[in-house]
Amino acid sequence: MATQILRFAQNDNFWLTTFFVSAGLIVYSYAIYPLLLALVPSRRHEGPVESSEWPSVTVLVSVYNEEKHITERIENLLMLDYPRDKLEIIIGSDGSTDRTNELVRNSTDPRVKLRAFDQRSGKPGVLNRLVPQTRGELLVFSDANAMFAPDALQKLARHFADRKIGGVCGRLVLHGENSETDEGPYWKLETYLKARESAVDSCLGANGAIYAIRKSCWPGIPDNTFVDDFVIGMRVREQGLRVIYDTEAVAVEELPRSVGHEMTRRIRIGAGDFQALVLCWRSLLPWRGFHSIAFWSHKVLRWIAPFLMIIALISNLVLLPHPVFAVLLALQLAFYLLAIIGAVMQGRKIVLFSAPHYFVVINLALLFGFFRFITGTQQAAWKRTAR
Repeated sequence: MATQILRFAQNDNFWLTTFFVSAGLIVYSYAIYPLLLALVPSRRHEGPVESSEWPSVTVLVSVYNEEKHITERIENLLMLDYPRDKLEIIIGSDGSTDRTNELVRNSTDPRVKLRAFDQRSGKPGVLNRLVPQTRGELLVFSDANAMFAPDALQKLARHFADRKIGGVCGRLVLHGENSETDEGPYWKLETYLKARESAVDSCLGANGAIYAIRKSCWPGIPDNTFVDDFVIGMRVREQGLRVIYDTEAVAVEELPRSVGHEMTRRIRIGAGDFQALVLCWRSLLPWRGFHSIAFWSHKVLRWIAPFLMIIALISNLVLLPHPVFAVLLALQLAFYLLAIIGAVMQGRKIVLFSAPHYFVVINLALLFGFFRFITGTQQAAWKRTAR
C-alpha cells in the first residue's frame, strides 16, 4: 500500500494538479475574486431612509490600560453630532492597572459611564456583560484609539429605518507617515471588497473600530472569541438580516509603527480566523447563496493561504526538471527575496519590497495563529499594540 501511494505521489500529473490548484486558489482569492466582484450586479438600493426621529444609541468601548487615549476618545464621542438625549457611552475597563478608570471617572458628562472589572476576561467577555446594561436601540462598537468623524453616528444610524438591515459597518481610515508597514494598500483592497460585497449581499463580519447593530440582534458570543467583530457581524447575517458597509461613516486610526509591533495582534487575529470557521460554519453552507461564496473566496481561502504557499513551493520543487517550473520557482524565490529586502528596509516605503514583506508577514501570522488555535494557547485577553 505504501509503495502504491509513493508511486502515485511521484506521478507528474499529481504534482501538476497540486501546484496549479494551490497556486490558483491564491491567485483567485487575491486577484480574480476582486475582479469578478466588479462584474456582479448590485442589489437595487434606494439609499438610506431618513428617519423622522433618531434611534437611541449606546456606544460601547472595551479598554485595557488606555490612559494615553481614553480622555481624547471620550471627548471625541461627546462632540459627535447626535441628539444629546439619545446618546449613551459605556466604557468597559477590562482589569486596567493604569489611570484609565480614574480618567473615565473624571468625565462629568452624565452620558459617560464606567463599568470597571477587576479580573481580565478579554473584550468579548466585557461586551457580554455590558450589553444587558445598555439602554440604546442601537449598539455601536469601537476601540479606544479610533476617532469618529463628527457625523459618524448619524451615518450609521440612518440605515436602521430599513428593518431588513441588522448591522452597519463604517469605514476605517488608516494614517501615519512614520509607520514602517505597508498596510495601507492592503487595507484599500479590503475596503473595496467590503463595499462590493455589501452592495451585492452583505459584509463579511464588521470592523471593530466602527460598527453598529440592533440591540435586538445581539447574538452573544463565547467569552473566548478572538475576533469578536467578525463573529458578531456574521451571526447577525445568519439571522437573515443584512450587514451593510457605509463608506461615509468614518473612523480614523493610526497605522502601527512597525510590522513587528503588529505581529502579536496579527497572530491573535490569525487564531481567531480559524476559530471563526467553527463559530460561523453555517455561513459556509452553499445554500447561503452569495454570502457563502464571498466567505469562501474572501476569507477562507486567504486563511489557508500559508498552507497553499508551502504546497505550491514543494510541488514546484518536485516539478523542477520541467523548464517552465524552473522559471516559476525562480519567480517564487524572487518574491520571497523581495520580502526579505523589505524586512531589511523597514521604514522606507518602496512598494516593490514592502508589499511582498507585508504579504509574507500576514501569512506567517496566520500560520502561527493556526498553531495557537489548535493547541489552545491563544487567549481572548489582549495586549495593547504600539501605535
